[in-house]
Amino acid sequence: DQRDTAMATYTCILGFPVCGIWPIGYDGTDINSLCRSNSGSLLVTADDFGLVNLFRYPCCNPTAEWSSFRGHSAHVTKVRFLKDDRSIISLGGRDQSIIQWSIE
Repeated sequence: DQRDTAMATYTCILGFPVCGIWPIGYDGTDINSLCRSNSGSLLVTADDFGLVNLFRYPCCNPTAEWSSFRGHSAHVTKVRFLKDDRSIISLGGRDQSIIQWSIE
């Protein structure tokens, strides 16, 4: 039984602990990537609107609050926390850029 197994990482855009990342109006393809912080307290997503979004983890409430950051000119394809959880790397799609974000 794997029901309550603690995972080292969480990068799946679907599941109960991340069901609150889907704002009203988003369809099932608008979020491209997700990453839980190594400490397990934060969650970052990349979407089709050029945004990097930061949530608290777990994010089970459909009305969860989040912060959005714009740096890419098109969709964001991937996001990951760095080992120390003090920075996030995001990869742009059409703009082909790599951005490092600091968490303060």
